[in-house]
Amino acid sequence: MPEIPLTRVVSVTSADPRHPAETLLRPDDGGRWRGAAAGEKQLSVVLELGASRPIHSLHIGNDGAAFVEVLVGSSAGGDFQVLLPSAALMSPSESRAGAEPRRVRLFGPDALVKGPAQASWDRLRVVLSQPYCQSRPFGLSFIRVFAAAEEEE
Repeated sequence: MPEIPLTRVVSVTSADPRHPAETLLRPDDGGRWRGAAAGEKQLSVVLELGASRPIHSLHIGNDGAAFVEVLVGSSAGGDFQVLLPSAALMSPSESRAGAEPRRVRLFGPDALVKGPAQASWDRLRVVLSQPYCQSRPFGLSFIRVFAAAEEEE
């Protein structure tokens, strides 16, 4: 599957200056995006994709978030549509204990909503939440977006 590159951060609700959302544009650099402070319940970032193609799968590297939801949209306007319904990255007990904060989840075609996954999009909104632990900031280590392999004609 070819990877769809992330080209820029369109907007972000909160970011630690040491861990800005722009690190998500370079998933191989080992950086991460975190919220500015502990106690935030929800964070979101809108990313621009380098190509407008149907999305086949997502690889998400967590950094302490309990849940992730991914929506897709277009720079031409209109509402965002749910691509990946809210999915658990950590259990409540793991969240409270700070256990396994950097787990990686792979979401294939079966996890994605069919209609939005088959259309072409150039924006991705990632919404993270952590309702169980208010003592640590949270965010993402990385997100990688993959298109379906193009069929040979």
